[in-house]
Amino acid sequence: MSLIVFSPHLDDGVLSVSAQLARPDALLLTVFGGVPPVETARGSWDHLTGASGCDRRQRERLAENDAAAAALGCGVENWNELELQYRVEELDRGGLTARIVSVLTDFDEIWVPAAVGGHPDHAVVRDLVLDAAQKTATRAQVRLHADLPYSIQFGWPSWVTGSTPDPYLDVDHWLSAELVEGGFDRDLLVPHVHALTGHEQDIKRRACDQYRSQLPALLLDPRATSRWDALLRFEVFWTFA
Repeated sequence: MSLIVFSPHLDDGVLSVSAQLARPDALLLTVFGGVPPVETARGSWDHLTGASGCDRRQRERLAENDAAAAALGCGVENWNELELQYRVEELDRGGLTARIVSVLTDFDEIWVPAAVGGHPDHAVVRDLVLDAAQKTATRAQVRLHADLPYSIQFGWPSWVTGSTPDPYLDVDHWLSAELVEGGFDRDLLVPHVHALTGHEQDIKRRACDQYRSQLPALLLDPRATSRWDALLRFEVFWTFA
């Protein structure tokens, strides 16, 4: 495999960097892909998305993720860590870091969520993967990508779209502040914009459509045309200077 995308949940990687996952020899690795015990009480997200049971919903999401990966043609690996809404015990950060270290040397590129929006699961994946990359002194190129749909809460900044900035909405400042909040020095991050071709948009649309249990709550129903268009048109990432 030439590149690995660390996805916190069963949709994040495909929503955020589908164009990369469609490249040859790509692996989509979902960290919090574990199925909770049948007796687990539904979390707030499962309630919002109308899940009748946690274990059934997680198995449904695993199937959705498999279908999305098939649309992109990438490999899939799911770890059995429980996501935040299901966890009752503290996350074993040491054990998880060791597991991440064990896979990094197999790849030329490592794609990590920036945790825009501040979701704790996104932040812990970001921090542990970056820590593991330092521990291994890997020569792989690390890419920090904008989390979708959280990064388009206010639309893309003008430097992404090439449009005239809105005088009453400074999205660039907001996105920069999110990176600083995550502990990054903006001067050490080099931004990159991938404008999806028509073909790439078609593939991403087919992949994202698989997440039918999640799209409405993520405000990504295709009928929400502005957000859906923003999701399909651009993917943003940063390299380290």
